[in-house]
This record gives sequence, C-alpha cells and structure tokens, in this order.
Amino acid sequence: MIMRFLITILVVCLQLAAAAQEFNKTDAQGRKQGVWKKYHENGNLRYTGTFKDDQPVGMFTYYYDTGELQVEMKNTGKTAYSTVYYKTGEVQAKGKYITQQKDSTWTYYDIDGNKRAIETYSMGKKDKKWETYFPDGTLAEEKVWKDDFENGLWKQYFPNGKTKVIATYENGGLEGKAAYFRPDGTRGVSGNFYHGVRDGVWKYYEEDGQTVQKTEIYKNGQRVDKNKDEHVEDMNSEQPIPEDEIFDGMGPR
Repeated sequence: MIMRFLITILVVCLQLAAAAQEFNKTDAQGRKQGVWKKYHENGNLRYTGTFKDDQPVGMFTYYYDTGELQVEMKNTGKTAYSTVYYKTGEVQAKGKYITQQKDSTWTYYDIDGNKRAIETYSMGKKDKKWETYFPDGTLAEEKVWKDDFENGLWKQYFPNGKTKVIATYENGGLEGKAAYFRPDGTRGVSGNFYHGVRDGVWKYYEEDGQTVQKTEIYKNGQRVDKNKDEHVEDMNSEQPIPEDEIFDGMGPR
C-alpha cells in the first residue's frame, strides 16, 4: 500500500516535470516565450495563454478556482479585448485594455443579460460620462469623470424616471448649486456646496416643492444659524444610491 502511494507520487512529480518542460518557458533574457499555464492553489487551471518576448499574444483564457470560465482576453499588440463571465456562463462585462490598463468603454451586465452600467476609461483613469441602470433598464445615475476625478454634472434618478439629485462636481468634490427631489418630482432640498461641503443657505421645502419649511446656514460644512442645535430629519439625499440597490444581481466588478 505504501509502495503504491509512493509510485503515485512519483508519477505526479514526473508529469509536473514534463509539463514544466513543455510550458512556462523563458529565454536567455528571462522573457516568457510560448504557452504558459498557471494554477490555483487547489490545483485547478487559473489561466492559459501564449507569450512572445514577454508579451501576451492571441487568446488568453482565465478560470475560476472552481473550474468555470471567467475571462476570455484576445490580445492584439498592446490592446486586449476582454469578456468577463459569471460562473453560470452569462456575460458579466465587456471592454478593452491598452498596455494592461482599462481603456475606452466598458459595459456591465446582470446575470439576466440586462445592461447595468457603462464606464469609460483613458489609460486606466476614469473618464467622460458614466451611466448606471436599474434592473429594468431605467437610468439610475450619470456622472462625468476626468483624469480619475468627478468633474461635471451629476444626476441620480428614481426608478420611476424622476430626478433624485442634480449637482456638479469639480476635481472630485461637489461644487456650486445642488437640488434634491422627491419621487413625485417636487423639490425637497436645495443649497450650495463649496469644495465638497455645504456652504451658505440650504432650504427645505414642503411637499408642494415651493413653500420653504426651514432654512439652514452653513460655513465650510458647519451649520452656523441660530437653530443649529435643533434636530431636524434630513433627507440625506447627497448620499449615492446604495450599490446593492443598483447592482443587485451583479457579480464583483
């Protein structure tokens, strides 16, 4: 019994040695050449693909540690076109890399094939307008990016299509006028941001969206009006829609 076990171990070692000779080769300069394979800790294949002079060429295929297809990546020069899959086989995302950095448009889908988000990158940096959708395809949020910072108009919507938030970002911080609305479209709160914090007069409106219920005054994010210590329920509207509400049914992004 022990001898049979030892023979089995020897055979596995010989197979691994043979595989090492056939795959995962480097040249005299240490550059990857030919077919390469890597494995998860549990022994399942992690990826397989071909290198030439240390650069990936052709199709690379990646797998979850449980064996299901995870990513197909077609390399053409410095550009790689990627398709990401759920474990159940449905497409989760599509986009491209340039020199191993996300670039151009990336589109994300839920497990039922519905488009859930569109993102744009420029050499790995967030860029231009991003859009997020509710499960029924209704637009949930749009935000503009430049050089990895929010820059430009930011709008959120309720599932019924009505505007929830409209504000503006500059270099990653909220700046200028902002307004928050109720699901029926009436205005709930309006005010001003300065360098990402509340500043100046903020107004809260009755259900008609016109009559001012109360007024607050801020300076550099601190409330300074005479009623600053009173406790009044806030709409908390400047917080983004929770990801579990927007991305329900999606896998990791």
